[in-house]
Amino acid sequence: MALASRASAATIIHLNTEQQADAALLEAWRRGDKQAGKQLFVRHGPAVARFFRNKFRTGADDLIQLTFLRLLESKGRIRDGVVFRSFLLGVARNIMFEHLRAKNRGEPVNAEVDTMATLSPGPSTLLGRREEHRLLLEALRRLPIEHQIALELFYWEGYKTAEIAAVMGISGSAMRSRLSKARELLNATMEQLASSSEVLASTVNGLETWAKQIRGELA
Repeated sequence: MALASRASAATIIHLNTEQQADAALLEAWRRGDKQAGKQLFVRHGPAVARFFRNKFRTGADDLIQLTFLRLLESKGRIRDGVVFRSFLLGVARNIMFEHLRAKNRGEPVNAEVDTMATLSPGPSTLLGRREEHRLLLEALRRLPIEHQIALELFYWEGYKTAEIAAVMGISGSAMRSRLSKARELLNATMEQLASSSEVLASTVNGLETWAKQIRGELA
């Protein structure tokens, strides 16, 4: 069913301009317009890259490609009115957990406890240019996975609470609580890792600036 069908028209009205553009491209892609699919990749490929590149030491590019392959296979099953980029990063999240289970020989992953620092040890694929970059990247990897994802979506993708909740598959109220807890854990972890009080203060006080700089490099 096309995204612009009568059943979903009321939903689409509430989408912002970018989301409406995605909806139109997705509808065209479903009808066989390959160029529309390419445009969706160009628009959202960087976000998928950012999702994986501070989580895996190697193999991030393979996971990016697998995410879009999975999207291609499921494009006809995307519900009308669903925000495309939230759906796409939900797919990336599923791919991530599948990969982690495979790395751990089928052992389950507890995303509210396990961290990328323990499940995929080693440095990030991106080594920051400044101490503040490195401190933030490493602290994120030492948070429980679900907290890491939530903060990265918030700071790097500019997602609102409702969009992050859609990626995670939880309620908005639960997501607000999780974000608050994640910020507390991030600050505590950076305090443990910081090489000096000056670096810690600079990172905490300029967090949005450092996150914005890292965002450009991760893509």
